[in-house]
Amino acid sequence: MIQQNLPANACDTALPAPHPRGTRRKQQRMVDVEIKNVRKDRHGDITDVGVKGRWERTLAVAISLIENRTNSFYVMCPQRADVQVRQTPTGRKYLKTTADTTTKNNLDELPPL
Repeated sequence: MIQQNLPANACDTALPAPHPRGTRRKQQRMVDVEIKNVRKDRHGDITDVGVKGRWERTLAVAISLIENRTNSFYVMCPQRADVQVRQTPTGRKYLKTTADTTTKNNLDELPPL
């Protein structure tokens, strides 16, 4: 019999519970993506964001990606401004950039998709 020299409180040390088979999830890295273009409806509301000729996402998908921490988005106008999800008092979600040195709306100023 092999005898181990364990501290007196070794049995009191909590070990993390093992993950049941199939429940361990890989940790995903959030992808940081620049938005360069937008599409607006006839009222001037942004409906899609993206980079012309490369990719585009609907507003609903972009909001979902941010909320699920799958992607983060930003614009360069002229410096970086992160894109965040905000909600109106009536519950409608929209995208807004963080405060920066310009008084213009960074997303509204982007060229069309």
